[in-house]
Amino acid sequence: MAKMNTNQKVQTCLEFIDQRLETTSEQTIQIAEMIIEDIKNLTEAYPAAIASGNLQEHSELVRTTQMNWVNQLHDIILEQTNRDLNGQVILALQKFINSLNENQLKHYDFELPSAVASKLPSDEHEYLSQAEIDILMGQQSTGKDTLTH
Repeated sequence: MAKMNTNQKVQTCLEFIDQRLETTSEQTIQIAEMIIEDIKNLTEAYPAAIASGNLQEHSELVRTTQMNWVNQLHDIILEQTNRDLNGQVILALQKFINSLNENQLKHYDFELPSAVASKLPSDEHEYLSQAEIDILMGQQSTGKDTLTH
């Protein structure tokens, strides 16, 4: 394998995480689609089972299908909990960022997205809670201008 430069390493790490997240969401969607399809099939088969007197057979099919769901969901949960590879990659990226020359970083600032910044204790920006936003939006629509805290 050819020697990678730093930029290529960072890009490779980010692509690795992106790919794993994509694979996980695809697996989750496939399981959800399978469960929905199974429910449709079992629901459609129920009246026929009643008509033919095969309720015992139908309930065995329901039990087997539900066990399949449990196993599929269990597999994806295990996949998530055993997924320390993402953590290793993220730690490597954090170590890289922390080791960058601090003088360089002083010249390259960037704003945190509000979704991230609002979770941090900070005097620099004060974010409104959802309740406060609702109050303000409600006042706007009613024309009231008193705010109670």
